[in-house]
Amino acid sequence: MQKKAMIIYNPAAGKNKFRKLLPDAEKILTEADFEVTLVPSTPVQKSTTAIAKHAAENGFDIVIAAGGDGTVNEVVNGLMQVENPPKLGILPVGTTNDYARALNCAKNPLEALHIIAKQETVRVDIGKANETEFFINNAAGGKITEITYAVKESMKSKWGRLAYLFSGLTMLPRLSPIQVEITYNDKIFSGEILLFFVNKSNSVGGMETLCPPAELNSGMFELLILKKVSPKKLFQLFASIKKGTHLNSPYVIHTRTNKVTIKSEADLNVSYDGVYGGKAPYTIEVIPEALEVFADKNRISARLRG
Repeated sequence: MQKKAMIIYNPAAGKNKFRKLLPDAEKILTEADFEVTLVPSTPVQKSTTAIAKHAAENGFDIVIAAGGDGTVNEVVNGLMQVENPPKLGILPVGTTNDYARALNCAKNPLEALHIIAKQETVRVDIGKANETEFFINNAAGGKITEITYAVKESMKSKWGRLAYLFSGLTMLPRLSPIQVEITYNDKIFSGEILLFFVNKSNSVGGMETLCPPAELNSGMFELLILKKVSPKKLFQLFASIKKGTHLNSPYVIHTRTNKVTIKSEADLNVSYDGVYGGKAPYTIEVIPEALEVFADKNRISARLRG
């Protein structure tokens, strides 16, 4: 019996890359005995989430997100609204494709399609924020992290990852620290920070060395807090990320936890998988192994709990 697969694709993602792959995608999955339905997302807010939820409620066995991290996030939010969600496939045709990088299939959408066709899966953790929002890769807050959702889709289509650099340069004058209270593991950090990350994978913003210890199914987050530092120290820290030595810095708090609470009297914007979520306060919890995702286990064995 054929399995029902829905591909939800962002027509604008990755310089319209997926449009060219549509015939190949349908052929590969049909040959793997899937009945394929192709559905484009629309500019209407949360349209992709609504489509994914509809698929989950109407008997689809797998739902494939073809786009960038924003598309993946919206699909995850749709799937997590049902008790037994379909399996998730990811086709990396966005600008940074962080979670696809974590699954080790970031550069080649056709390669990702063949992985899906083999039907090998892993169960991965999902983050839940304030009971209503879900994320698969990370939650983040601080002025620097606002770059991820400040860049317009048209800019990303035109300039690719350079769009983030241009946006970052315009934001440099506004990179001021924010006073926060972050609770984790029965501890409380109170002070000024530049940013925080609550990670489920090693990859953020295309940087695969941001959080090397992260495991996709550990039942724990990797919490990173960057304290207030001088501009010189900040550039030194960014340089050390490539070597993975930043976690040893006295300006960085790094720990594992399954729950994080963030409070701030000042405006603190929080994003999920690079998508704007809202303003603090936030309580973020992990849901262990909540979703089944197509992946080659051998290629990502180092990112799975032993």
